[in-house]
Amino acid sequence: MKIVRDWLWIITLLSNLVASDGSNQATFSGFEYKTQNEKLSFTNPGYELSQIIKDGVPYIKPEMEGAGSRSEPGQPHLPTISTYYIVEPGKTFTINVSVKESETIENVEIAPFETWDPQPTGMAIKGSVYYESRTYPPEIATVSEPMVFRDIVMVQVSLTPFQYNPVSKTMTIINDAELELVESGQIEMPYIPQKRSREFEKLYRSLVVNYPESNRDGETEYQRPSILYVLPNNIGNLLSTVEELMNWKKRVGFDVQYVSSSGVVNNRNNLKNYIENAYENWENPPVHVTIVGDVTGSYDIPTWTESYSGYSGEGDQPYTTLEGNDVYPEVFIGRMSFSTSSHLNTIISKTLNYESNPYMNENWFQRACLVGDPSTSGISCVITNEAINEILDISGIGEVNTVYDGSFPSQMVAGLNEGVGFFNYRGYYGVSGFGSGDVNSTSNGFMLPVATVITCGTGSFGSSSGESLIESFIRAGTPSNPKGSVVCIGTATLGTHTMFNNLVDMGFYYGALIEGLETPGSALMYGKMMLYKNYPSNPNDYCHIFTHWNNLMGESSLQMWTAYPEMINVTHSYSISKGTNYIDITVEKQNGGHVEDAWVTILMDDEIFESRHTNSEGFVRLPINSLETGEVLVTVTKKNHYPYTSSFQLYDSGVAVGLVDSPLTIDDDAEGNSNGNGDFIANGGETLEVDVTIKNYGTEDAVGTVGYLSSNNGSVSIDPSTNPMDFGDMSPGESATSFSPFIITLEDGLPDATDLQLTLSFTNSEESPFGSGSLNIVSSGNALSAVGMDVMGVLGSNVLEPGETSDIKIELNNSGTTDALSVSGTITCASPFVEIEDASGTWTIVNSGGSSMNGDDHFQISTLEETIPGAIAHLIVSLETEDGYVSNSILEVQIGTPTVNDPVGPDSHGYYIYDNEDIDYLLAPTYEWVEIDAREGGPGQHLSSLTDSGNNQDDVETISLPFTFRFYGEDYDEISISSNGWIAMGETELESFRNYEMPGVGGPAKMIAVFWDDLKLSNGGRVYTWYDEVDKKFYVEWSRARTYQNNSLETFQAVLYDPSYYVTPTGDGEILMQYETFNNTSYGSYSWDQIHGAYCSVGIEDHTMTRGLQYTFNNTYHPAAMPLNDEKALLITTRGSQMRLEGDLNYDEKVDIYDLMLLVDFNLGFEGEVNPYFGDINGDGMVNVMDLIALIRSIMGYGE
Repeated sequence: MKIVRDWLWIITLLSNLVASDGSNQATFSGFEYKTQNEKLSFTNPGYELSQIIKDGVPYIKPEMEGAGSRSEPGQPHLPTISTYYIVEPGKTFTINVSVKESETIENVEIAPFETWDPQPTGMAIKGSVYYESRTYPPEIATVSEPMVFRDIVMVQVSLTPFQYNPVSKTMTIINDAELELVESGQIEMPYIPQKRSREFEKLYRSLVVNYPESNRDGETEYQRPSILYVLPNNIGNLLSTVEELMNWKKRVGFDVQYVSSSGVVNNRNNLKNYIENAYENWENPPVHVTIVGDVTGSYDIPTWTESYSGYSGEGDQPYTTLEGNDVYPEVFIGRMSFSTSSHLNTIISKTLNYESNPYMNENWFQRACLVGDPSTSGISCVITNEAINEILDISGIGEVNTVYDGSFPSQMVAGLNEGVGFFNYRGYYGVSGFGSGDVNSTSNGFMLPVATVITCGTGSFGSSSGESLIESFIRAGTPSNPKGSVVCIGTATLGTHTMFNNLVDMGFYYGALIEGLETPGSALMYGKMMLYKNYPSNPNDYCHIFTHWNNLMGESSLQMWTAYPEMINVTHSYSISKGTNYIDITVEKQNGGHVEDAWVTILMDDEIFESRHTNSEGFVRLPINSLETGEVLVTVTKKNHYPYTSSFQLYDSGVAVGLVDSPLTIDDDAEGNSNGNGDFIANGGETLEVDVTIKNYGTEDAVGTVGYLSSNNGSVSIDPSTNPMDFGDMSPGESATSFSPFIITLEDGLPDATDLQLTLSFTNSEESPFGSGSLNIVSSGNALSAVGMDVMGVLGSNVLEPGETSDIKIELNNSGTTDALSVSGTITCASPFVEIEDASGTWTIVNSGGSSMNGDDHFQISTLEETIPGAIAHLIVSLETEDGYVSNSILEVQIGTPTVNDPVGPDSHGYYIYDNEDIDYLLAPTYEWVEIDAREGGPGQHLSSLTDSGNNQDDVETISLPFTFRFYGEDYDEISISSNGWIAMGETELESFRNYEMPGVGGPAKMIAVFWDDLKLSNGGRVYTWYDEVDKKFYVEWSRARTYQNNSLETFQAVLYDPSYYVTPTGDGEILMQYETFNNTSYGSYSWDQIHGAYCSVGIEDHTMTRGLQYTFNNTYHPAAMPLNDEKALLITTRGSQMRLEGDLNYDEKVDIYDLMLLVDFNLGFEGEVNPYFGDINGDGMVNVMDLIALIRSIMGYGE
């Protein structure tokens, strides 16, 4: 147990960081974007009405996970949640709210918000609003002014789901609402780049509720990644040092530019204007800006100071806000601060070696050091690191050195010396005695971490009196003997606040490791945006302040390692004759398998610069648009893959025949041999005539030139009557055009953006190679997908009801470049819960770039009456157009809405939670307490290591299981048991006493929360374990435990069933949870010594913390969950999640002799693929000869 200040800020961030549920409609803190009507829906995710005492008066304080607040001091303290929403540029909006469901509470006294000061007095100071008989806040929801976020314009939508009248003391709680943005005016159109940034797009996906789920290949045009280096005007000979980095960045595909003009870099306004001009006018606007220079000294480049706080803190953030009157960036930024040439050489060497030549003799990439000093800033510094530890664990960084007490400087130096990929410190001003001298005493060499030291004074880099700690981290060492870190993030001034520091810190790690942001510049921006997400009203300008104060030292575009680099094999030609206009490159893993989405760049001075991603086969074809000869560099990079660097030669082979660099003529006018619509574009079903002009780029005569056209696309056929083609003789520099066109026929219904993969190879009559050329022809066509469903007769519903027959319409989206005409669709479903009554439907037209529901010709579906409400079925939607285009989509469909009389679930793995009041289900458990407490005569063994007698005494113990237990498809031989009422599969050192929502990142992964709360084992509380060898069950009992806050008695147990005896459809073990004494009383306390509250959590989550089932949290129950109290039982199982044809043991949807043969083999002891759960034909819990007899009777039809 721990008494914690600032705990709320930890909960808030963790809740906001939890991944969405994986559905095809994004969910953000209760918000969900509905594609059908382009509206936002809000479903209250749960709340707590905490009881607090101020000035001796009891108050209620509503709280919600994932919520911040827009209350000001003296106003009722009500939670607000917010999200971001893309809008059309040049317009302003108001918001309409339609409340669908609410409840009202009478005679309630809401606590006033006291202060944003991190050390409140605990006094209740009521403002004037408490004496006015009106609802507060006056608006349920607000929408911000439009904000420009590089490629998009968005607004922040904020909703307060509590409406309070302080005079009548009534509070309305909004549980369900619909929000609609309404255009209200026009404003100046902002500048938006024509091409999108891939790196910014990752931020959009994680933060913007209505950002498109995916962009089909080729649909969105992306810019080349671009970086601008800002250099001191007196850089002089040191330019060559920076050029080493710039050359590397260009080699890996960046468009690299720099500026060092004194008229620009010596004045911050001029520099910002220069960056803004580059953003608005360059073909590839900078995505990253890296300033190379200190603020003071010989190599100075100015920074900015903020005027919000009174501290005048320094920061480079204003250089990033280039468009719109907002704080959202258009570029990412970092600073390589140096004051000597040695500093610069060291920083550049660190950066280059980290990216291009990482130290591989140890797996330091998956190690981390986390330091939290609670002595002054409170235990939240430790809790923040525990949360980051869980994020690291999810990401595969499992070797983590945690430092929470003792001699901090020596332990921090030792942690760095070990070699880690990430280093994090949270604590107070002075960094617990760790300073620049300690950084310079490290000996970690090229095992250089990404470091974060987000606390007072670490990032005050504008001072002329000495270097800041974050500068020391990147300057430490020499080029050959580096120390410290490769980049470092810190905070300016002595005025920082714990809760805001925690938000930025955890946000950085969540962005980098969960959201997949690959650079420190983008991950830091994610952390900063968490401030506005949680505090949309920007209280006291704190969001602006901490966005400005937190700065990155080092390369903004650094490609961060988060795993041991994987080696790759790259195949390509090492010599290519001049005039050939392409090179084919294939990237594979060393142990086999293709590498998709590898970034491949070829580069030769200013002549050749091409980059593309590999496809699913690890293949990419890059154009060569130069006739120069020489070495062309080849570079292949991908996240957590060791970079490949090589080259090939462009040479003059004497005879060098290639295509003329001019547009190809495509004839589809239905004259001659062609057949098409006459638009001169390749469409499915057409026969094309293609004229080709070639040229001899060599120095010798090309005699008897023959061109042979081929395609690697199976949908393309080439008429042999004109293939190969005779081009005759060509002297050097001479061109020739085919005597007749090549005739190419395309299959019907070719999808949009299909590459015809045409290659023209040249030889002489003796088949000696002369060269080759790539014909770049792609098709125009349809790209259809099913994106939504509507149940007819039920407005806005996409849920089928069990036991009913429903007419449904399906919405199609066409992201192709041609209209889809006369679309016919067929639906199928493998789910046993669903029967298709009418499988066919039609759509008259689905316009290019648009969506459409089918009309009168719709579908009909019946559902099984015995379906457990909440079950998910998947419809396969097969589409075909009159032009022959075909596609298949999978549409997820929910059957029924669960009630308290149904089990909770299923989750995506298939787990359900049955309670003992689900009496309509055979699997509903019966409460049958098995006492294992030895003091009560039970057979249990006391876990004496779990003592947990009070504050800061939380314990966890890892023990071996007597059998292998499968949980979410993973096998475990150990479990970790916590004094705080939970079990984690495998080993963990986390002691998490503070319960959170599930699934989520607040506690250990692979978790069974039996009664997760802040518990203590004093006054007779103990934990016992016992293995029942007869019934093959393992018991864990928390006997006479007590809650920390109210000393309430709790006795409960978890029972793990041996999955080899108690079989399930998935092979996962079953879990029984029983509650002899249940008191859910931890409501929290929010005075000076804050206590977390949130009652208890009951549920499960997997090893990724993204799948799970929550039965209750914060005294809010799942709609299908009965409230828990004494003598209740829950069963967690995957039974009921899969209904199959009885006796179908080989999964072919038939019961026949082949199933019988499998069952015979199984009974004779031969290894096979029979799941015992399905082999138990007669349902007696055993697989034996009686099941053979039952299966024979079924096959023969006896008893029907």
